[in-house]
Amino acid sequence: MEWTDVAAHLVGLAHLATVSGDGKPHVAIVSPRVEGDIVWIGALRSSKKVRNVTARPVGALVWSRTAEAYVDVTIEIVDLVSEKRRLWEGWAYDPAVFFASPDNEDYVLLRCTPISATLMTAGDRGPLRQRWKPSR
Repeated sequence: MEWTDVAAHLVGLAHLATVSGDGKPHVAIVSPRVEGDIVWIGALRSSKKVRNVTARPVGALVWSRTAEAYVDVTIEIVDLVSEKRRLWEGWAYDPAVFFASPDNEDYVLLRCTPISATLMTAGDRGPLRQRWKPSR
C-alpha cells in the first residue's frame, strides 16, 4: 500500500490524540489538511494540544468518514509567518474565525509527519485491514 492510498481516506474532521508531559492523554477534534505526505493542523499555541506536543512531539490521528484511518505521527510546531501565510487559504473552514490572521502570534501550525498508518475498509469477507509504513 502506498501513502496516496492512505491519503485518499484522510478527509473531513479527525481526532488528534496527544499526551502531556506527565502522561495524561488528550483528544481534540481537528480539521487537518493533507499536502503530499504531510498532514497540517492549525492550532493556538495556548491550546492543550500544542502544550502537549511541546512536551511530547508525537500523536495519533483518526478519521472515519470514508474508512477508519489511523495515522501515527511525529509533530513539529511551525511558527514561520511565511509558512502560515502560504497555508492560510485552502482549509475546509475559515481560519480567521479561529486564528484571526496568519500573523497572529498565538497561531501555529502542527506539521504532522506520518510514521505508520492502518486503514480499515469494508472487504468482501468483512473488514479489511491494510497497513502502511514509509519506505524512508
